[in-house]
Amino acid sequence: MNKDTIRQKELNNMMKYREGWELSYKYSKILMNHITNDNRYEISLTIYSQFMNELKNKKLNTDKTYVQIWETMINTIRKGKSSPYRSMCILHQTSQQRIN
Repeated sequence: MNKDTIRQKELNNMMKYREGWELSYKYSKILMNHITNDNRYEISLTIYSQFMNELKNKKLNTDKTYVQIWETMINTIRKGKSSPYRSMCILHQTSQQRIN
């Protein structure tokens, strides 16, 4: 491979990674609209499923950190180890920081 091909491939990978974070931010904003709902776990699962479906439909990588933080948030809420508000806010804040 020549330099231009490698450079273009890496640029495409970077653009896809950024798009993954933008989707994470999009869905975390939706999640934040439901933060006071009593069914946070069920709503979180639904929004997470929508997020994952859009990633797959856009053929974006699903083994990146933008998926890992969603899984961490879901597991934290499910196990009840800390405040669901906090884990949702951390997800939203991280997603927002990655796109800026």
